[in-house]
Amino acid sequence: MSDADIISAMRRKAGVGRPPPDVQPMSPAKALRLAMAKAAEDTIGLVLQVLDVTEERSAISRLPGQVPDNALLSLLEGPNNAYGLAVWDKNAVSAIVEQQTTGKVLNLPPEDRPPTATDAVMCSELCNRVLRQFETHVAEVADPPEVAGFHVAAQLREARSIAIAFDDVPYRLYRVSVKLGRGGREGEVFFVFPYAAPKPKTMDEGAGDFSSTFQNVVLKSEARLDTVLHRVRLTLADVTSLTEGMMIPIPREALSRVELRADDRLVSRARLGQINGKRAVRVVLCVEGDEEDLGDDMFGAGDMGGLSGPSDFPALSGMGDMAGDDLPDIGGLPPLGAMGDFPAMGDLPPLGGGDLPPLGDLPPLGDGEGFPAMGDLPPLE
Repeated sequence: MSDADIISAMRRKAGVGRPPPDVQPMSPAKALRLAMAKAAEDTIGLVLQVLDVTEERSAISRLPGQVPDNALLSLLEGPNNAYGLAVWDKNAVSAIVEQQTTGKVLNLPPEDRPPTATDAVMCSELCNRVLRQFETHVAEVADPPEVAGFHVAAQLREARSIAIAFDDVPYRLYRVSVKLGRGGREGEVFFVFPYAAPKPKTMDEGAGDFSSTFQNVVLKSEARLDTVLHRVRLTLADVTSLTEGMMIPIPREALSRVELRADDRLVSRARLGQINGKRAVRVVLCVEGDEEDLGDDMFGAGDMGGLSGPSDFPALSGMGDMAGDDLPDIGGLPPLGAMGDFPAMGDLPPLGGGDLPPLGDLPPLGDGEGFPAMGDLPPLE
């Protein structure tokens, strides 16, 4: 018997009765332990020890309440428009930043402040490396979770943005307790993935869904229509002399040429009238070029002589200045004295004698509710 055979027999005898080595099979928790420790050492040289990993099924409504204060929220983008989330509490963020800026994790407590865009950039490389390592190790699990293909896409500023960015589907939440640096600063990290991978959509299904969604959004948007009954042109002096109670005449034909406008563009015509005792307009579609044929009936100044009120327009009273050289000469007029005296008119009879009879109570001129029946408007039958 050779020496090799003797040594082999002795090894077999020494191993009799000894239990097999305790080698745990790969699991998502174990894969995440290995991924975080190796990624922290490879990327920034940070000593990271995973204390505990728990996995739970959560809903989108519960996630905002589970996020620690002043935590860094990194939106993860995956395949087929799937989204996940990586949450680093302030202890973990400060340790990662201190390791990259000072070369070690300080013994001072971290500053209580919201994370900045610089913090998000300094943590993104480590987060992406953890995701790649986790994807590699978890592939050895018999039934691995759907965590492949995720990467950091953006930073979420507030926890309430989670409900806006994520679909209301079940999610897989990994809660990881870690110890960072040689001083042993403890922190907490969350990783959130969809519980089940979303089904990929075909091109036809995606186009149909997009078209219907876009149509629903457009049809629910607000569209404001302005109704224009009549327009007049006034000078600035006339506008400044407008007073309460002054009447601006509107021609009756304006009732049949009401405009419906959107963004100051003519949409259609309408006819003003009444129906069931209420004012209403009947839409009349425009023909091409109708907007250019408005003419002065709609936009002209109209006959402003009908304006009445407590004061006159000063700009309209100075019409004598408008005389020009184009007017024909009407010749010399005789002086008024050469026309002789007018005959005496005598005494005029009195106008009814006495005071005018009372007018009774007038309806109030309010915002339209106090007007009497609209008998003057044509019915829209």
